[in-house]
Amino acid sequence: MKTNKLILFAAIICIAVSAACKKEELQIDKDKDLIKEYLNEHQIEAQYKDHIYYVEKVVGTGEQCESGDTVHIKYTISTIKNPETILEQKLDFAEELILPKMLTTNTRVIAGLQVGLPTMKEGGKTTFYIPATYAYGADTLKNNEVYANLIFDVELCEIIHRDKRH
Repeated sequence: MKTNKLILFAAIICIAVSAACKKEELQIDKDKDLIKEYLNEHQIEAQYKDHIYYVEKVVGTGEQCESGDTVHIKYTISTIKNPETILEQKLDFAEELILPKMLTTNTRVIAGLQVGLPTMKEGGKTTFYIPATYAYGADTLKNNEVYANLIFDVELCEIIHRDKRH
């Protein structure tokens, strides 16, 4: 009897996990479609990498950023729904971020930047169009928007490679 209950419980867990994964897949597709629509509407030609779109405004002349590096960035965040409204910006000083060695949600660096920053070189400026599922997901932003697809303007000021950290 206990075995049957355990099997039933395991089956329910598997179904719930499967449904959650399917919902996330559907959301990422919806997010990407909205971003593509925005880019087309504004005639923006962007490159694509692992669910994010990006436009290099200034190609950096320094070293390439890598996963595991510490970076100093200046940035501005808005959404494709309301691109004129700045939600957050750090332009006076560069913020330090440590990029994880592999894509993870266990860090304060959103997944979209984990994917995007390694496309940049030191001194570069790039605009990233990040789907909500690679940003803040269902969390409510300062403008009360949920599932917000972000426009993340980034200047990569400095890279400290992981092998050069003390």
